Amino acid sequence: MYAARAKIIDFEAQNATLTKKVEEKLKAQVASRDKDLHAKDVEVAELKRRLREHTDKSESLEIDLEAERVKAATAEEAKQKAEEA
Repeated sequence: MYAARAKIIDFEAQNATLTKKVEEKLKAQVASRDKDLHAKDVEVAELKRRLREHTDKSESLEIDLEAERVKAATAEEAKQKAEEA
């Protein structure tokens, strides 16, 4: 009976040790994943910022292009009126 009780106590101690090791490993994995997620969040934010910059530049270029078209059309009209006169 004493030997069985000693075995139970030994198993409980081993169980506690293993449980602690597993918890520590899981905490380390969670911390590592949290760190990775934070890095990905930073990367996503940077990509969004760059996308906004490119979108703004594209819109600006479209506005400039439209202004050049209007300017060219106006110049062409003026040229035609001058030729007619």
